[in-house]
Amino acid sequence: MPRVRSYHEGMDALAFLRDRVSLFAGVSDENLAALARVSEVLSFKAGQTILFKGATVDGLHIVVTGQADVHMRASNKTMVRVAELSEGEVFGEMSIVEMGIAGATIKASGNGAVVLMLPQESFRRVLQQDEAFAVRVNVLIVSRRSAPVSIPA
Repeated sequence: MPRVRSYHEGMDALAFLRDRVSLFAGVSDENLAALARVSEVLSFKAGQTILFKGATVDGLHIVVTGQADVHMRASNKTMVRVAELSEGEVFGEMSIVEMGIAGATIKASGNGAVVLMLPQESFRRVLQQDEAFAVRVNVLIVSRRSAPVSIPA
C-alpha cells in the first residue's frame, strides 16, 4: 500500500494527529511529524476486515473517516460486535505495547473507513521518548481491559 501524506478534506497526517486524535494531545510536534512522515492511509469498504483476531499488528491504527466495529467471538462461536470506533479513535495499541497479537477482529462499517496506520517501531519510539504519552497509552489499555463487554451466549 503506498504511503500518502495528504487525504480527507485536504488535512495532512500531522494536522490530523495533532488536532483530531486525543491520545496524541501534548505530544511534541517533532514526534508527531516523525509519525506523520511514516504513516500510511488505508481505505476499507464496508464489511472489509481491517485487522484479524490473532494476527500480528503492524502498527497503531487510527480511524480517520467512517467507522470501524470491534468484533469478538461469543461462547456460541459467532462473531458479535462489542464496540464501535469513530474518527480519532485508535486500535492496536495493546498488541504493540504487549508485543502480542490482535485480541479482536476490526471491520469497516457503515460506508467504510479510512484508517491512518502508524508503524509499530515508530509508535514505540514515541512511547519511549514521551513518558506522559506512554502513561496515556497505558491508561487506555487498562480502561479497555476493565470495560465490561457484553457478548451474547
